Formats: sequence, structure tokens, C-alpha cells
Amino acid sequence: MKSIKIIFVLLIVFGVVGCSDFLEEVPESFAAPENLYVDESGAIQGVTGAYGALQRPGVYNEIGYFLVTDVTRQAVWNVWGGTGTFVYTSENAEIILPLWRDHFLGVNEANAAISNIPAVDMDIDLKNQLLAEAKFIKSLLYFNLVRYFGDVPYRETEVSSLDDLEVPRDPVSYVYERIIEDLEFGVEHLGVKGEVETGRATVDAAKTLLAKIYLTRGSMAKRDGTGDGKADFQKAMDYAKEVIDGGRYSLVEYYPDVFANDNKNNSEIIFAVQYMSGVGETSRIGMNMGINGQGDQLVNGSSWGNITATDYYSSMFDPTDIVRREWNTPWITVDGPNSLIEWENMGAGPQEGAQRRIGKFRRFPVRSASYNFFDHDTNWPVFRYAEVLLIYAEAINEVNNGPNSEVEWALNELRKRARTVNGDGTKYYLHYDVRPRVLSYNAAILPDIAFSTYDYAQTMKYIEDERARELGGEAKRWFDLVRWGKLVENVKFLLDYIPDGRTQPERAWDLQASNVDEHHLLLPIPNQEFQENTLMTQNPGY
Repeated sequence: MKSIKIIFVLLIVFGVVGCSDFLEEVPESFAAPENLYVDESGAIQGVTGAYGALQRPGVYNEIGYFLVTDVTRQAVWNVWGGTGTFVYTSENAEIILPLWRDHFLGVNEANAAISNIPAVDMDIDLKNQLLAEAKFIKSLLYFNLVRYFGDVPYRETEVSSLDDLEVPRDPVSYVYERIIEDLEFGVEHLGVKGEVETGRATVDAAKTLLAKIYLTRGSMAKRDGTGDGKADFQKAMDYAKEVIDGGRYSLVEYYPDVFANDNKNNSEIIFAVQYMSGVGETSRIGMNMGINGQGDQLVNGSSWGNITATDYYSSMFDPTDIVRREWNTPWITVDGPNSLIEWENMGAGPQEGAQRRIGKFRRFPVRSASYNFFDHDTNWPVFRYAEVLLIYAEAINEVNNGPNSEVEWALNELRKRARTVNGDGTKYYLHYDVRPRVLSYNAAILPDIAFSTYDYAQTMKYIEDERARELGGEAKRWFDLVRWGKLVENVKFLLDYIPDGRTQPERAWDLQASNVDEHHLLLPIPNQEFQENTLMTQNPGY
């Protein structure tokens, strides 16, 4: 046990790894905090290293989107230690352990910056900005941790000895108080878009995270019957409104261009994890989610297809909503260089195995001679403006117990954007991603809804579905279903649901629906943590 602990501490103490593409790499010889945080340059490098923590597999690279929901599922041939069928345990090392380990490694790196930067002799404004960035990273990591695991140890400073590992879990309420406090510091000291280097946290990123935290906390109070959540929903509404009114972000005109690799950090991106090929900072997003292929998938821009779309997900879209439906849930396969085949033209049906894909982060068609399947730089969009509109609409609906004109405006903005098509608007122009763009506006697609005719429940149902339609495949659905208390209900719903055009329910869905239970609203604490921390306790049901 002692050897395991020693390895764990070494990983944490020397965990400053990599960097994003906006600053120089942290020299390995200066990774230890006592060597790094000695001057302004070291402080900058240390915070840059903390950003690199977000690139780890268990944070924002590949692990988080493997959790099964009603709109995404794992490939039936690989359920990653039971996470694909809700039979996972605390021994799961494929998904559960990396989520815990990689988040806490990042927390430690952020804490190293937070603990050491105050003593560095440097410009006070830059010092506060770097502290605010480190606190933003720590807050984002802890927001994920409490949503995954519930009560977790809240670490004030970096782990530097074996004794530091022996700590109990802190209540979720306490963790929220601390990360809200850190983000309020960020609102005061972070820069704004255009004034800071691309990829760094901004004041709008802090406000968006605050809005999401308050929305989540309000939803879970309602879910658990501990309150009406209205004070938190009001805060969520206010912070989202500040981001909207700031005018620094806007919806990209054509939905697929939000995710285009040659359009990274576009007008819609509020905060994204940065990746850069060729320097050891590769993204695995497009490997697991994209369009499957036949033949040499390593050169044709296809995907392994470890994550696929449910047919229910595709059925959630209005028939006219072709751009979002076909971009997010394509039913096609890569057949060769610059060649696609639609499954419906091959005489196959979803029940025969030709499942719909999560195509949002597709890498087809290949446009670069240097394309490398294993070394790609697709960014991970943590927050984008579309979600701010959805947060705003949901929070208002909760505060007012029904929609108003602001809800109508926010939701119709997304419908309006979905009306923009490329070329003649057919699947060909969409899936072949034809360039140069010849965009046009089709008023027949998703006409505005008069939400004044909707009540609270109708509006909430629309928002729940719209979050899936707009954000599906971005590792947000599991969190949403959990905070609404609908994970079990929605997963079981697919057991008997037969979408239009199908003759039977989702293929092999009984493997998920038969096992999902209320205790799955939290993940188990990994067994390895109990070897390192005798004060740790397990979540119920595991």
C-alpha cells in the first residue's frame, strides 16, 4: 500500500505536464513548485501547466463522454468495464478511475499555482489574473467532481506528502461555496475576450460557469425536495444575462462551423480545451466520435465509433431540422477517400447494426496532407454561447414558473440559426462539408415558436429536448439527466420506444435499461482511493 501511495504523490507533485497552444511549454526541470514559482515567468508557466491538466483523458479528452444516456451509447462490442451497461463497480479502471485521478491531478496543479503565486514578486494585476485563472481551472474540475461523485475531499493546497492523502469527504454544499467564492474572484480579475490570449479563461467563462453551477444546484434542490431552487435560478439567470449583454459572443451562422477544425475558437466559443497536433497534445475526440468507415479508416477521416447515437436521439429533431439532425446523428459510413455511403441505400437498418453516429466532431473529409488519425487537434468546447442561451431560458422558466418574451427570444435564436443551410441544403452538401460555403436562409426550417402559449412544464420539456438537440455529444446530457432526476426514467424509456421508421426498439437496449438504478446518479469512488485514504467512504449502492 505504501508503494502505491508514493507513486500517487510523485504523480501529483510532478504533475505539471504539457501546455496548450497559447504559451511556451513548461520546462520539465522546473516542474517542482519550489523551482517553478520563483518569478513572473515561472508563475505564467505554472498556470499554463495547470491548463494542460484539462487535456488528460479523464477530464476533457475522451473519458467523460463514455457515460451512457438516452442520446448516446457505447458500442455494443465494448462496454468499458460495464459503464456501457450500468454494471460498473468501484473497481472500474477504464472510466471511473481516470475520472477521479485525472481531475484530482489537475486540482493539485491548480492548487500549486494558488499557493505559490502570492509570494512571487511580480505585477499585481498579472498576479491576480493568474490566480483567477488557476482558481477557474480548480473550480471547473471540482464542479465536475461533485457532479460525478457527490461529496469529495476539498483540497486547499497541493498534496506534497503521504500524510496529505488522509482526508475525509467534504459535503457538496461546502464545495459549491468554495468554488463560487473562487469564481467571484475570477469575475473581478480575469480578462475579457480579445484582451487575453486565446484559450485562457475570461470573465465570461467564469460567469458562464457560475450560471451553470447555480442552475445545477437549483435543479438538484428541486430534485431532492430540499427547496425550490429559485434563489439559485435567479443567480443563473443574472449571470447568463451578463454574458449575453456583454456582446462578446454570438452564434456561428452555420451550425457545423461551430465544430470545424479550421474554425476553432470561433465567435461562439466561450471556453474550450485547446489541443495542438505535432507537439504531443493530441485530442482523441474524433477517434471515438465521428463517422465510421470501411476499409482504411486511419487515412480516410473516419472514426472508431466507440460512441454512437441512439435512434431516439435522431427522432428528437423536427423533420425540417436537417442540419442539426444530420450533423449530430448521421446514418452514413466512410467508404473511401472523399466517399460516403448512406446506410439506407445499403438495405441495412439500425437493428442490423448500422447504428447512427455522433458526427459532431467528424474528421471527414480529410483536407490536410499531414492528417494523422492518432495525432489530431480538435478542441473540446466546454462552454459555448448556445448553452448560455439555454441556461438563460431554463433559469427564467424556473424563476417565473413559466416562459416570458426573453425565453421566447433565447430559444428562437437557436431555431433561427438552424435555418441556415449550405448549398441546396441537401445531405450531400452537409456530409461532404462542401466548401466554399454558399449559405442561405430557409424560413421553412423550424419556424419560431410562440412560447407565450406554453406553460412551465411544456417549456421545460422543450428545453430538455433542445439541450440534447443542440449540445448532444458534448458530454453534457448525463449531467443534465442527473440534475433533473431523469437518468433512470429516460434510459428505461428507450426499452419500449420505437421511433418512426423502426420496427423494434433500440438494439440490445435491455442491457442498459435492465440495470440502471437510482444509485447511478453518482459514480462509485474508485477502489484505489481507499488504498490511499483510509478516511474515504463509498457512495450508496456500490
